Amino acid sequence: MAAKFIDDIIFNGARMIETEFSDRKDGRTVITRSSIIPNHGKYLTIPENVKRCYYLDANEKLVLFELYSWAKEDGKCQVAMDLVSLKLGISERTVRTCVKELVKKKFVQVSKQGRANIYTFDALKDNPYLVLSEFIHEFIQNYYYKAGLRQYEEWVKTVGDDGFRLWREAVVDTLAKEAKKEEFYKPYLLRLTDTPDDYENIAISFTNELLELINNVVKKKAFKFGVLSEVV
Repeated sequence: MAAKFIDDIIFNGARMIETEFSDRKDGRTVITRSSIIPNHGKYLTIPENVKRCYYLDANEKLVLFELYSWAKEDGKCQVAMDLVSLKLGISERTVRTCVKELVKKKFVQVSKQGRANIYTFDALKDNPYLVLSEFIHEFIQNYYYKAGLRQYEEWVKTVGDDGFRLWREAVVDTLAKEAKKEEFYKPYLLRLTDTPDDYENIAISFTNELLELINNVVKKKAFKFGVLSEVV
């Protein structure tokens, strides 16, 4: 399931960018190169996995999208930070901070051409922040909606009508707070960077740790409301 999931991430994101594919001996098709297509009109097409990335904050996304909009045919852009600031209505200091984070998170590379900065966009298929973010979206699909909660059906029945509500609140609280803490996600980023082919086991470990955190939160919520909690 995890292998199919990763393929879906790659292909769904790739449909919105210029991409080259190659066939492997095992029958799978993989991306060999990907780059953002420059947009010279009024609209900018953004890969879905970038738009909803858990590990980019709102300003980082704004700055990244603005840099995308300035890209030339070679996939690079050159634009002054004060102009980006004016275009987005945020301070130049904020723009520069966001660029540093985008470099750190492997979305952008910065090089010098004379005194000017040249911004080059890294291949999305290699970005561990995107892969980890999509683990979270797959987790939401499996553990937020009722259809994905069959393994907790007995507990939900025991708690009663509040069961699904308490569980969903615990999912939202955990993903909004714990999943974004560096001490939680950094070990998984390192594993994805060092052993990308082991993503299936990494996804399982990531999911299990999230479930453990959610179980602890939902127990507290259930006890608070005075209902019996037997979370698996």
